[in-house]
Amino acid sequence: MTNAEHDFATMQDFIVGRLSSDERRAFENRLVREPQLARELEQSLRMREGLQQLRTRGYFRKDAARGRSSRIWVPALAAAACAGFALFLWQSRIAAPAPILVPSLEWSAAAGVAPLVGAHFTFVAVRGGPAPDLELPSAGLIEIRATPSSRAAASYRVALAREAEGGPAQPVAELRDLVLGADGYLHCFAVAARLVAGSYVLRIEADTNTPGTTDAFPFKLHARDTRPSP
Repeated sequence: MTNAEHDFATMQDFIVGRLSSDERRAFENRLVREPQLARELEQSLRMREGLQQLRTRGYFRKDAARGRSSRIWVPALAAAACAGFALFLWQSRIAAPAPILVPSLEWSAAAGVAPLVGAHFTFVAVRGGPAPDLELPSAGLIEIRATPSSRAAASYRVALAREAEGGPAQPVAELRDLVLGADGYLHCFAVAARLVAGSYVLRIEADTNTPGTTDAFPFKLHARDTRPSP
């Protein structure tokens, strides 16, 4: 196996979570040191996302009723899939805004940042008390852990909003289809450089839209004070 083939196999294992902890850390260190490898990972992630978009649009549905026309339909499908995939990649690179929330470290390359965690925020429902005041890192990722009050859902939606002074909260980012980890928390990551200081609320609700399953975690972000001590 050539080095390129080995890197490709490692990259695929990294994306689907098949690497051991040591292998994953070693690969993440390489991503920081090797921009070309990070770009290749980004392309692989975009390809997976593009194929998923095509599936949701019905390109890969099987239709047994087509019978003999399949010889004509398959090339047409391939052409449509290629065209749709190319359009999706073009739209992703040109029009899509840079993500603020990503579901895992593996997606950090697609967000255009190195998979380095600069802060850890944990949200647990408690009664009363002021909103926590948290320090906003200047770069890297913020690991967010949150525990929903209802743990019976198959998946959850996580939404981040910034509270405007004297007005309604403005949506910032959203993730869907998150599942509870083995530790009982939902995990995701925020790109620190794409946030600003202010008041925020993190909302979690079951993807099933079950009434009464929304949790709200208000918090404040303040920029790190880089002024020298007197």
